[in-house]
Amino acid sequence: MIKHEGLPTSTGRSLRRAAAALAAGALAPLLASHGVAWAQQPAAPAATAPAAPAVAAVINAKAVERLNAMGAHLRSLKAFTVNADVTVEEVLDSGQKVETANSVEIAARLPNKLRVHSTSATRSRKVFYDGKNVTIFAEKLKYYGSFAAPATIGETIEVAAKKYGLEIPLADLFLMGTDRFDTKSITEAIYVGPQVIGGVLCDQLAFRQPGVDWQICIERGKAPLPRKLVVTGTGGDAAQPVRRSILSWKAGSAPDAAAFTFAPPKGATRIVVSEANK
Repeated sequence: MIKHEGLPTSTGRSLRRAAAALAAGALAPLLASHGVAWAQQPAAPAATAPAAPAVAAVINAKAVERLNAMGAHLRSLKAFTVNADVTVEEVLDSGQKVETANSVEIAARLPNKLRVHSTSATRSRKVFYDGKNVTIFAEKLKYYGSFAAPATIGETIEVAAKKYGLEIPLADLFLMGTDRFDTKSITEAIYVGPQVIGGVLCDQLAFRQPGVDWQICIERGKAPLPRKLVVTGTGGDAAQPVRRSILSWKAGSAPDAAAFTFAPPKGATRIVVSEANK
């Protein structure tokens, strides 16, 4: 799904080290110097909790049907523009939760034109795909680099991630409804109920796969577009990231073909984009 950037955690690590020192008896010499004995008490045997009964996985047919209908509708679109307001919540080493925000604009003309603009308070990054090459442009730093790309958006998303370590925001929008979107690993699918997102009546669905729980709100009616996506990491990431995206759509609308080709602005510097595994 979506990778999450790490956050500064030096304070949390310092607190954990201090706590570990206390637990290990690091204060013993100081207390002894004041005539206070430090006695290690034997640890009480840990109680063994009874094993929780196994819960059968639930695969709701209505949830799967709505997901498949949405994927088929997305694949029927020949052009679209979607704007996303994205928030990411993570847990620091200290246990404190923090939230950051950014916005994403995606314009696409299928099968081989894509432009992505991601902005936050500290950075602005654009990705252009013109059917032959992908160019990444760090707007504030004025650096850009390119690499050769396959003939379709779906193939390009996979090559960008696997070969160059470039994750396209909301890439699943281009994979749902294709064999590249893994539904076989879904272990739980439930229909949560109706939900209103931005004034649009939707169906809220929840899914579980190894390492990730995710929810999606799909617009009701003849145009089942995704309006909200929530992705929660459940694997080994201590930050426990939760990414929420609220989507607004202009189906059938996208810039002309020329807008998907990068033209370096004055003063921009080209850099080499290396493969991630080299």
